[in-house]
Amino acid sequence: MSKGINVLCGFHAIETALTADRHSIGEIVHYGMKESSRLSNLLSRARSSGVKIRRAQKKELDNLAGDVRHQGVVGLLVRVPGEGLSELRTWLNEFVGVPLITILDGLEDPRNVGACLRTAAAARVDAVIIPVKGGAGLTPAALRVAEGGFHRLKIFEVGNWSQVLKMLKTAGIWVLGASEKGSISLDEFDLTVPVAWIFGSEATGIRQISEKHCDALVRVPTENDFPSLNGAVATGVALFETKRQRKVHSKNCSSA
Repeated sequence: MSKGINVLCGFHAIETALTADRHSIGEIVHYGMKESSRLSNLLSRARSSGVKIRRAQKKELDNLAGDVRHQGVVGLLVRVPGEGLSELRTWLNEFVGVPLITILDGLEDPRNVGACLRTAAAARVDAVIIPVKGGAGLTPAALRVAEGGFHRLKIFEVGNWSQVLKMLKTAGIWVLGASEKGSISLDEFDLTVPVAWIFGSEATGIRQISEKHCDALVRVPTENDFPSLNGAVATGVALFETKRQRKVHSKNCSSA
């Protein structure tokens, strides 16, 4: 993701950003001679938070949003959501508990990236890791689909992929690749341990460099004659199965 200004499109994404703990909107651009009640409320909240407001022509908003539907309002982000390698290292050293990490390994479709981020937020994952190079990244289209979910996540954008995966393993985290080629089924694997799930691209799956570092390849138990799932769907299945197992494990430990 570039280190410049990035864009949130539409009411829900901007409203979520304004209410999140990490305020990152520096300016809101909108158009229209008459303001709807929803726009008026949004602009009022933005002003109270010190966000700059500017009216512009529809053409400018179209240019800012690209092919993303903006509903007549965009938010310009002045702080990049993703953090880097040194922040990831610090986070791993300071984290307390049993981490659940999502790794988006080169997803090409920004809508799938956004859907995975939204799912990760709903599953309350502890962190999301994506590569600096390769994949769609945190584009306006991805952020739009995420519906503000990325504001609820700890997101790291990192290079030196092998180093990152080795760092996770050194921290005692199981690196699992979600793959239809997996030799073990999702419902047969113990997911109560620290886990970093890798989800690969829509076309080619997990990259070879990532697969080489996986402790195991795990498959979703689909029908044998139809093994492939959309990346965002597979992400949801794997994350919520992990949450389910941990909830059952915690309940059993409490009652023991």
